[in-house]
Formats: sequence, structure tokens, C-alpha cells
Amino acid sequence: MIKGRNFLVFSDDWGRHPFSCQHIMQHFLPHNRVLWVNTIGLRLPRLSLYDVKRAAGKIASWTSNPPQEALPDNLRIISPVMIPFNNVSSVRNFNRWNVVRTVRKYMDEWDIRNPIFLATVPNASEYIGYFDECIVSYYCVDDFTIWPGMNLPGLVMEFEKKLLEKADIVMAVSDELYSAKKSVNKSTFLLTHGVDVDHFSTATVTQNRLLSLADIQGPIIGFYGLIDSHLDVEIIRMLLDWRVDWTVVLIGTKRIDLGTLESRPNFRWLPAVPYEQLPRYSSVFDVAIIPYVVNQHTNTANPLKLREYLATGKPIVTTAMAEVFRFKEHLRIAAKPEDFASEVDKALSDVVDLETRRECLKGDAWTDKAQMVSDWIEETLSAKSQAAAGVK
Repeated sequence: MIKGRNFLVFSDDWGRHPFSCQHIMQHFLPHNRVLWVNTIGLRLPRLSLYDVKRAAGKIASWTSNPPQEALPDNLRIISPVMIPFNNVSSVRNFNRWNVVRTVRKYMDEWDIRNPIFLATVPNASEYIGYFDECIVSYYCVDDFTIWPGMNLPGLVMEFEKKLLEKADIVMAVSDELYSAKKSVNKSTFLLTHGVDVDHFSTATVTQNRLLSLADIQGPIIGFYGLIDSHLDVEIIRMLLDWRVDWTVVLIGTKRIDLGTLESRPNFRWLPAVPYEQLPRYSSVFDVAIIPYVVNQHTNTANPLKLREYLATGKPIVTTAMAEVFRFKEHLRIAAKPEDFASEVDKALSDVVDLETRRECLKGDAWTDKAQMVSDWIEETLSAKSQAAAGVK
């Protein structure tokens, strides 16, 4: 694993929710320093309760950084003021000026020189070249141009085009994204999501029913994650109608109205729970589900929860998104939405071999993914060093 380096990371807010870049960077922290820059979203905000709460949280983060003693060693987090209207040239110029100024200030305070620039968000392309970075890497975790609710796709495309042109390394989480980015940047690698198998294994979790679900008598059909327009609500409705003794449990932050589902006696919604608690909740699932709409966006995605579900040892039913076919022997895949309930019915009788499950995830630990990133970075640094020596 790479050691003694400085990383400058532009990504989602550290600690807001468990995501792949944070999982990977935790494996670099013991022997490298990481200056993490919390960024803003890519779309224009709307007058919705979610956006208002999100804006309030961002404003609060601008006035106070997390106390250093609450963070892992070698990590510092900053939240420069960024205004979410990059389609306005004056705002875009202000954001560039303020972010560069703020980041440089903290780099000087921490004596960071020649950092490895790592971005997971396309708007980070605005800051390339300002920090004397030794290499630029883009970790492409999604196609943000077609993200639900995206209202600035042209601007996002412009940001990403610049990032792809400037990056020394591009890492993409799915085959679809890999193919698309490889056509622009030849130094593109496939980096699918990882998992902490031991953390999610429910074999060692106490099987007592959680208080919030203790009154449920029949099978629990469970899902956790962001509840947004990716979710096929009609599939949930069909599950509720298929068998009244089933209870469908959705756990996560709601960004959509679930309508009449919440009035059904065999439906339960719970707010998002901490990453550390997810195995306790998934341990009570009789079947874990990924009932996503299959469309252009979900076919580029690689659901992080898929490998986590696999690690739990629970039967799994999912819709037919492109990335789930990697594990088709370990899942039930509903070819059509109307097939989903019958596949769940069959899955309730499935017997899962835990050793086979663990074997299918071999090489998918977050430590494996971090090592891959480390190897690509070291190879790139070596090639650049040799090229520079050759010029001299």
C-alpha cells in the first residue's frame, strides 16, 4: 500500500452516509495524509423540504469544521463556501476563487505539498492545476448527467469532459461507465464497489427482533438505502398485495412521497440507520430486495448494497439492472416488475450456503479495492517520474 503521500479529495460530505470513496480512503489514512473537501451538489436546488434541510446543513458546515479529535488520524475535513448556481458565471468564478483560496490556506497550515488530487464529483474539474498536484485521478461513481432531478446536465457534462481530459487515472464503478469513460481517457480502469464481509455477516448478529420491528409476525421483505425515484413504488405495492402476511420494510431517507403505502398494515418505513447498525437490521430480513426501476441511469449504476446484501447471507431478489448479472448465480432476478413478487415468494424457501456466498465476494473487500487504487497511483507516479527524467 502506498505510504507517505498527501491526498486532496473532492467528494461528498465525509460521514454523511457510507459511500465507496470514504471506504477506500480509510485504508490510506494510517500511512498517508488526507485533506478532504466537502463539496456541493451539481443540480440547482428546489423549494423542497429535502433541499431546504440540505442547504441549512451546508451553511452550518461552512462556519465550523469537525473537531480534529473526532476524526481518524491523518484526516482533515474542510467545507469551503460554495454557492449552488454554477450556471451563473459570476457565481462560478466566486466558487473557484473561494475554494482555491480556502484549500490553499489549509494546505499551508498542514504543510501539504504535491498532493494526489482525487475527485468523485465532476465540478472538481474547476480546481485542477491550482494545488501543484502530482497526479489527477477521477473516481467515477455515477453518471450525474442523468441523475434523477438533474437540471443542469449540459454544465455537468462540461465539468466531466474537462475532468476526463485532465485526469491521469480514471476509475469507473460499472461496465457501462467504464466503456463510456475509456473512450475518452485511455487510462480508465474498472473499480467495482467493495464490501466489509465480516461487518455485514448476520451469522454473528444476535437474532433478537429489533424493538421497532418486534410486533411483526410474518416474513419481513427488507430494503435499506436512499428512498428516491430509483425505487419502483409499484413493485412495493404488488408485494403488499401478493401476501398480506408479508411485511415490506423500507429503511432510509425519503426523497419521494410513498403515498398510500404508509397506511397499509403490512408496510413499515424506518428512518436511515447508521452504517454500524445495518447488519442488525438486515439480520431480521427474510428476503433482501433491490426493487429499482430499470432505466438508462440504473443500468450505469453499481448498487453498493448488492454486495452488502450478499455478505449478509440472506436470499436476495432484484430487478434486472446490468450490474446485478455479475452475481446472477446468487440472486433471484425479476426479468419484469410484475415477476418480482413471485421471485420473492420463491426466495423465502431458498437455503443459502454461507461459504459459497463468501467465496463469490473474494477480491471484493474494501482492502482489495484500496490496494488496486494504490497500485494504479504508484504505477502512474513511476511513469511520470521516468518521463520527467527522460526529458532531462
